[in-house]
Amino acid sequence: MRHPLGGTLRHALRATVEMALPTACGGCGSPGLTWCGSCRDETVRVTYPGGARQVRPIPCPAGCPPTWAATPYDGAVRAALVAFKDGDRRDLTTVLAPMLSGAMAAALVLDPCLAKALSLGPGPVSVVPVPSSPSAVRRRGDAPLELLTRAAAGQCARSGAVLVVSPALRLRRRVADQAGLNHGQRAANLERAMQVQPRWQARVQGATCLLVDDVLTTGATLAEAARALRAGGAVHVAAATVAATQRRGVPAGGPRRSGVLLPDRSRRA
Repeated sequence: MRHPLGGTLRHALRATVEMALPTACGGCGSPGLTWCGSCRDETVRVTYPGGARQVRPIPCPAGCPPTWAATPYDGAVRAALVAFKDGDRRDLTTVLAPMLSGAMAAALVLDPCLAKALSLGPGPVSVVPVPSSPSAVRRRGDAPLELLTRAAAGQCARSGAVLVVSPALRLRRRVADQAGLNHGQRAANLERAMQVQPRWQARVQGATCLLVDDVLTTGATLAEAARALRAGGAVHVAAATVAATQRRGVPAGGPRRSGVLLPDRSRRA
C-alpha cells in the first residue's frame, strides 16, 4: 500500500539531492541548467509567431470552450511538461509559467466575455485549473497544474488583471488514464465525470471562468470541465493551455502545413 506521505517525502528528498547535484535540463537532459540554451532557442523558434493563438481540436467536441495556447506540444516543451507533471521537476515552473501566462493573457484580451468581465471590475475572472484525480495527487504529492496555474496567474496580475485562482472542480468518479485513447474514447471516459465542489459553488455561480490545462489534445477534458462549470452556474467559460497538439489542436486560420488539420475559415472559433 502506498504511504500517504510518499509523494511529499519524495519531493523533499529530491530538493535535498538537488542542492548537492547539478540540475539537468528539463528539455534535453543535459546537465547543469534547468533549461539549456539549445532548448530555450528551440522553444522560441517553434512558439506561435506573434504570441499565443486561439486553437481548436478537429473534430471539436460539443461544448469545448474557446481556447488559447502558447506553443505546439512537441520537442523540448513536450519533454518539459512530462517532466514537470510526472518527473517531480517543479523547478520547470520558471520555464512553463511564462508560456501559460501568455496564453492566459491572450484569452483575457481576445475573448470578448473575459475582456468585458475584466473591464467592469471589481468582479474578478475565476481561473480554474482542470482537476487531478485523487490517485494522481497521492502519487505526485501535489497538484502540479494548480501550482503552475497560480504561478502563471501571478504573472498576469503584474499587468493589472484581477484574477482569482479557484480550484473549484473535482472528479466525481474514477476515470481511466487518457493516454492512448482516441477522440471518442476520451469523450466517453470523461462524460459527466467532473463537478463543482460544494464549497466553491458560490464562487462559480454567475462567474466568468478561465479554464486552465497543460495541453489541448482532443478537447474532451476541456469540454467536460466547461460543462461542469456551466452546470454549476458559470455564465461563460474560455480556456488557456501551455501547448496544443499539432494534429488536433491547431491555430485557427493559420498557414496550411502538411499533416496538420486546419479548421475551415468560415467556421473559425
